[in-house]
Amino acid sequence: MADMGHAMWHFDHAGTISMLHTRTRRNTWISSQIRETPTVTTVRTPAAVSLAALLALTACSGGGSLVYGFIEPVTEPVSSIEFRVPDELVELEEGYAEDRVFESITVSAVESDDPAGCAVEYEFDFADGGLERYREELENGLNGNATLDGRMARGLTGRDLEDIELSEDYSSAVVPLDCAASPSDDESTSRVAFSWVVGDETYILASVEVAAMQGGELFIHEPEVNGWELDTNGNWIQQ
Repeated sequence: MADMGHAMWHFDHAGTISMLHTRTRRNTWISSQIRETPTVTTVRTPAAVSLAALLALTACSGGGSLVYGFIEPVTEPVSSIEFRVPDELVELEEGYAEDRVFESITVSAVESDDPAGCAVEYEFDFADGGLERYREELENGLNGNATLDGRMARGLTGRDLEDIELSEDYSSAVVPLDCAASPSDDESTSRVAFSWVVGDETYILASVEVAAMQGGELFIHEPEVNGWELDTNGNWIQQ
């Protein structure tokens, strides 16, 4: 098993989020189920500029695309964001490169079926063997009335299957959202999470929330990288 020397989120077979803690990088790790929102130390990258600046930028119609790697802040509204875990972090997190689920996840603003609402489309670029690993782990945990599609929907987007449109091959999904009232509005967001499979457990290394405005602009909220932080020189170090 990979060396688990810091806190991580993971999903058990019931879909419950749990967190692992270790006292040292070589000691035995303990899993505990989280019943309330936990207090954890996570890196929060500077994902937003001042509200005044973003409002000024939003006044300009349209928006381009960018690649976001949990390092640089997003300084302008865009209509499409390609999310990636930085190569440096991929190499540092032991086991992640071999067991990760995704290479990248792209989120784009799309037209909503509800004229008063917003929607985003996910495009999942799975790592080599990533989809197979993820499906196997979810299939092994099926019980009761749970279905693979239902668990995939929840794992890929954080939403229930009946609330989204999920492609048959799991390569894309459309998620409806309430439109954000401003760039700082995070009341209705969609989650992007980079997971990896270790044995019969799935962990999340990095995650972020995405909000959409009526004009098709996307904004990032609450970026988190579990167990790592950037030092003042821009290097990833363990927490």
